[in-house]
Amino acid sequence: MFLTKINLNNGVFLLFKQYNMCPNKICFIFCVLISCSYTMGQQAQAQLSTPKKLDSLLEKKIALDRLNSAKRQYTIQVFYGNFETTTAELERFKNLFPEMTVQLIFETPNYKIRTGNFTTEREALAELEKVKRRFRSAFVLKP
Repeated sequence: MFLTKINLNNGVFLLFKQYNMCPNKICFIFCVLISCSYTMGQQAQAQLSTPKKLDSLLEKKIALDRLNSAKRQYTIQVFYGNFETTTAELERFKNLFPEMTVQLIFETPNYKIRTGNFTTEREALAELEKVKRRFRSAFVLKP
């Protein structure tokens, strides 16, 4: 049944009568429909602002992670011993392998010759084969 008159009281009364609805049910349905229309029509816009201290802290964390990843690289320990023999072996290593970077490290009670910063063990083992031909005691240090 369609409402032909614009009389609101008469139309609501006909709706109650036709569907056997009490006013509480109609009010509840009306509220649900209104709330659904509001929630469907809204668009979410989120703005995120970070403090400057947080940005600088994140930059420091990234730099620290890079430093730690550099420490987690594979190296080859070529030789260890007292200062005199180690410096002599260091010069010998520099003459035999001028393209490789080398460093002299002191860890009590020995001086150690280490070379390379390899990201994978496979790279380190490939270089170890070359070094081991001249320095038999060389081995790969794992991070």
